[in-house]
This record gives sequence, structure tokens and C-alpha cells, in this order.
Amino acid sequence: MTTAHSEPRPGCGDRSPAVSITSPFLLTEDPSISESIAALGEPRCYRAGEFVYRQGSTSEYFYQVVHGRLRLYLTRADGSERVLSYAEPGAGFGESTCFDGLPRYASCVAITDSEVLAISLRAIVDAGRHRPDILLEMTRRVSRKSRLFAMHVAADGLPAHGRVALLFDHLVEAYGVVQADGSVRLRVQYSLDELALLVGVTRVTMSRVLAQFVEDDIVRRHGRELVLPNLPALREVAGDYRP
Repeated sequence: MTTAHSEPRPGCGDRSPAVSITSPFLLTEDPSISESIAALGEPRCYRAGEFVYRQGSTSEYFYQVVHGRLRLYLTRADGSERVLSYAEPGAGFGESTCFDGLPRYASCVAITDSEVLAISLRAIVDAGRHRPDILLEMTRRVSRKSRLFAMHVAADGLPAHGRVALLFDHLVEAYGVVQADGSVRLRVQYSLDELALLVGVTRVTMSRVLAQFVEDDIVRRHGRELVLPNLPALREVAGDYRP
């Protein structure tokens, strides 16, 4: 299996990174902790189609997105791919290998020209000696990833509507922004193809399930923007399949 560079690529010039995390579901910690973690990083740029790392490689770096969009996926033994997530501005990725030293279980490729912060294990450990809350925050981030992977494991073998319900439940927690009327708007936008890849169904099946969710007023679509008007109804469906 091809391995990626264990060191991050050269930087992006003089542009100052400005990472923004806007989801109220993620901002439960003191914002200064996230700012302190981001300040440890060095900016790196990747062109669309360029790999940040490949499955099977090792590295002592993890990353946080400043600008752009990246896709994280694993390649199965039969050569097929399974999309795990898309990394948007403010999202972190690659933490597991950074901390356990084992080969990466997934690949990460830039979908658009992207800028990320590369943060080394040494920088985190050194900073954590003075601010233990930094290490606590990293533990929280890794725990959130465990929930994402549990969602993927639970989704395998489920009927399509169960997979989609679990996906939307995860997206609400990760990217949901509560509106004045109590509905939740997803801060990130996904194409139909991307949603299908995230749960391992065909585009036709994803379209059919999404249409049913719209009819049941579980989801509302405004172009590519998705709004969840009734979280109890969504979670009633998802609850039957939650791990």
C-alpha cells in the first residue's frame, strides 16, 4: 500500500490561518482551548485531488482545516471505498495515528484547494504539560470520532432509511445550528452523491429515502441546504438503530 509523507508539506505563504468552529453542538469547551490548539499548527496547502495522507502511512501529525474541503475514506480489501466523513473548516482529522503511532486506517484527499494546520504530537504534549485542558480536549475529539465510527458500524446491514436516519442524527450533532423556530440547519452542505457515499447506498436509493423524509417533514430541502424541523421525529427513527 502506498504511504504518504510522514512530515507535512511546505506551507501556504504568509496568509494567517483563521479557524472557525460555529456549531453549538461542538462549542461546549472554553473557546480558548481550541484557539490554543490551532496556534500550535503550521499552515499547509493541498491542491484539489492531492492527498494529505494515504491509508497505511504513519505520522506524528494531525490536522485542522482552515479553508477548503477534504474527504476521508477507507479502501477495503476488495478495492472498494467507504467514505467516512468530509472535513470542513474547523474540523480536525488524523488524530488517532498521531497518538497511537499505528498506520492510518483511512486516506484523506483534498476535494478543493485546501489549507490545513499541521499539529505535531510533540507540540500537543509540550503544551499539555502547562495546560492539561488541552489534552482533555484532544480526548474529547477522539471520543467524538469513535461515535462517528460506531455510526458507520451500526449502519452496515441496516435498511436504507435506518442508515440515513443515523447519518442525519450524526450531522445534527456535528454541524447543527439551532434556528429561532427550534429547527436545526446543517452548517455544511452535501450533494446527493456525497450523502449516498456516507451511508453506502446508491444515489437512487438516497433520493428515494430523502424524498420520504421530506414527505414526513423530518427533513426540509432548500437546494443543497438541509433543515431538520423536528428533531424528536428524526431521533425516533434513528433511535431504533442507534448503537
